[in-house]
Amino acid sequence: MLDRAAFAAGVGVALSLSHPVVARAQELVAEEGGRGGIFSVEPGLLVWTWFLFLLTLGILAWKVFPAISGGLEERNRKIQSAIDEARAAREEAQRLRAEREKALETARGEAQAMIDKARAAAEGVRKELLAETRHQQEALLSDARREIDQERQKLREEIRRDAVEISLAAAERLIRKRLDAEDNRRLVGEYLSEL
Repeated sequence: MLDRAAFAAGVGVALSLSHPVVARAQELVAEEGGRGGIFSVEPGLLVWTWFLFLLTLGILAWKVFPAISGGLEERNRKIQSAIDEARAAREEAQRLRAEREKALETARGEAQAMIDKARAAAEGVRKELLAETRHQQEALLSDARREIDQERQKLREEIRRDAVEISLAAAERLIRKRLDAEDNRRLVGEYLSEL
């Protein structure tokens, strides 16, 4: 940043040149006995003061001010670079946020589509299972009705056989006994009550 060696050299030159001036000023003050005081104008002192001021100003302008100016420009460049990087990072963050939001929206849409598809599939499976269950129920009912009809048919045939056998047995007894009509009625009533 600042060239410290140049600054130190400038200060050293100014002090070495001002040393004789300071010494001469002290001599003049001593010769005059302090008459003029601090506001008295000494042309030689005035010339040397201006000379040293201009020399110091020249050294500062030659070495120190360019170093300060360069340091300030470098700092300005770094600050501007940091601002540009921050701006680029902010734009990148906004772009990434927009992409993330777009991806989230896409994911939400896909998830909703999957949920809708799963619901439709579940409804289809439910309807299919319900139809299959009804079909099985109807098949079971049909089988049960068929078995009931077969059993009923068997029972009817058995009842017919039993009725035929009973009738034959009753007829056989009637024939064997050869009873009168009142006995016949009583025997038929007994057989019917047995049935």
